[in-house]
Amino acid sequence: MGLFSNDDAEIPEHWRTEPQGEYVTKERIEKIEDVLDDGEAPHYITRGSTVDVEGSSAGSSLFGDDRSRKSGTRGWVRSVYTDGRVVVKIPQWLGSDERSIPYDSITSVDLDTGLVNKRISLQTPGQTYHIEAQEPGKDQVREIVSFIREKISEANEPDTVVAESEPDPLDRIEKLSELHEQGVISDEEFEEKRQSLLDEV
Repeated sequence: MGLFSNDDAEIPEHWRTEPQGEYVTKERIEKIEDVLDDGEAPHYITRGSTVDVEGSSAGSSLFGDDRSRKSGTRGWVRSVYTDGRVVVKIPQWLGSDERSIPYDSITSVDLDTGLVNKRISLQTPGQTYHIEAQEPGKDQVREIVSFIREKISEANEPDTVVAESEPDPLDRIEKLSELHEQGVISDEEFEEKRQSLLDEV
C-alpha cells in the first residue's frame, strides 16, 4: 500500500494510501503536513515557484488583467492532492498563504507542459488556479491530472437514493390468505388486515 515500506513504522497510517505518486515521500509530506486536516491522505505532491489566481477580483497583474501571482518567498510552492481537495501552500516571509480547492468546486482541469515547467489549471466558477509544477516529471503530472478528473467526477455524482417500494396490496392480500389457510392468523385478524389492505387498493 503506497510507497512506504513496513520499516517506516513512524509514518502515520493515513499517509499510506492508494494511489500514491512516486514523488510522495515522508520528508515531502512533512513540509506540507500543517495544511492537511487530521487523517487527510496525500495522494500526490507537486513543487513549483508560483501559483497564479485569475478572476473574481484576485488582484491586478502588470498587464492590468484580473490575475494575482503568488511566489514562494521563503521556499517552494507545494501543492498536495488529497481525497477531497487540492491544497496549495505558499511559504512567505511572514508565514504562509494557503489555497484550498475542493473537487466539487472544480469545473475543469487542464495541463500545459513546457520544456521545463508544467502548469495545472483548475477552473472553478469564480477563479482559475494555475499551479506551476517543476516537480515531479510530466508522466506523474499527467497522472495527477487524471486523478483530479476522477475526483471531480466522484464529487459531482448525484447521491442516489433507492426508494423501497411497498409491495402491491393485492400481493399482500394473497400472502395474508395463505397465512389464514395455514392457521397462522385467526378469522378475525384476517378480515381486519384484509379490509385495511383493500382500502389501499
